[in-house]
Amino acid sequence: MSYLLLRVLIGAIAVLLPFVLVLVNWGIGHGFQPSMSGYYTAMRDTFVGSLCAIGVFLVSYDGYDLPDRLITDVAGLFTICIAFFPTTPGNQPTVHQVLIGDLHLTFACAAFVLLSVMAFRFAKREPIRPGLPWWERVKYAFGFTGPGEPGAVGWELAVYRASGVTILVCIAVIYPLSSVNYSLLVLETVMLVSFGLSWFVKGRKILSGG
Repeated sequence: MSYLLLRVLIGAIAVLLPFVLVLVNWGIGHGFQPSMSGYYTAMRDTFVGSLCAIGVFLVSYDGYDLPDRLITDVAGLFTICIAFFPTTPGNQPTVHQVLIGDLHLTFACAAFVLLSVMAFRFAKREPIRPGLPWWERVKYAFGFTGPGEPGAVGWELAVYRASGVTILVCIAVIYPLSSVNYSLLVLETVMLVSFGLSWFVKGRKILSGG
């Protein structure tokens, strides 16, 4: 499977997953859940299967360099763990269920942070030169490099960086907005769509036959 196709598939699953879960679950009469992790209803197989697919795709993805490969591999493993460590149930959870739920949140937060890093790194247009000071290396690692890769245009770089910033902002406001109904579901949807959009743009050439 080509990397372009892999990017498109990852982007498609990420963008469609929250809408499929919400709309189909509502359509079959199970209503709305407070978060995507709450869709352990009739949509459980779709939720778990989609996360596992994203996770396997990320692990299979061979990035530009070793940091890319490590980031996508770890993010993929964390995404698979999200699927197999369900969130804490609402009604009198046991100590074991609370522990599993805490692991679920840990894996989810870590995965979303890494998804943000991936979006930033899509804007990386040249390799990190040896001998740079550490702050320059950090800037390069997050995609803020000089001119390069002539196929990358300005709007694409803006999408990558906007996606990364959006995910980080959503992570930062999850706790302050935790008392607002369905806020977590909305924030998770925004983060997945942002992540998926960056992968769509990165793999856009396959859509035009390039």
